[in-house]
Amino acid sequence: LERKSISSSIISSLERTLWEKSHETEEHANRLKHMALKLGNTTNLPESKLDELSLLSTLHDIGKIAIPENILIKKDKLTKKEWEIIKRHPEIGFNIASSSFQIKHMAEAILSHHERWDGAGYPQGLIGKDIPIISRILAIVDTYDVLTHARSYRKEIYKEEAAMEEIKRCSGTQFDPELVDKFIRIINDEILAKTEEKSFK
Repeated sequence: LERKSISSSIISSLERTLWEKSHETEEHANRLKHMALKLGNTTNLPESKLDELSLLSTLHDIGKIAIPENILIKKDKLTKKEWEIIKRHPEIGFNIASSSFQIKHMAEAILSHHERWDGAGYPQGLIGKDIPIISRILAIVDTYDVLTHARSYRKEIYKEEAAMEEIKRCSGTQFDPELVDKFIRIINDEILAKTEEKSFK
């Protein structure tokens, strides 16, 4: 029980640090967790993997705490040098997770959350199912949330339907196509439920 309490305290501390220093928000993390767990359940992930997916939804960008704020919130296009700095955050996150007994089992998933299905991602250039499944799930839901919600440094980009089209466009290149199909069905069901709720009111 004491170990569990310490683990919870460490994770909460990392979360607070991330939200304070990287302009990520608790609301963003909660939306990711909600959608990621929905997708994880439709993929029949075991309970242990769902727990990891929940934690990854919150801590995948923990490496951003070491990235200069002026780069994280820059509205203009990043320079090549700035982009190389941003691309270091999965490795920084991997090192942070590896150094803590409580979350070291998350290190590989944190390292892999910017890998792409076609092998063009970073930092390892993993291909297909060599990428941990929870990282593949997180990549889809994170992209969708970023597309459909405003950030502190920019407005939202897409409405739900347009965001789904962008996700589908990247199926088989950036994203696992099987997971994309499941995710699109989930979003369509949510849109339908919202429409029916409005009609009922």
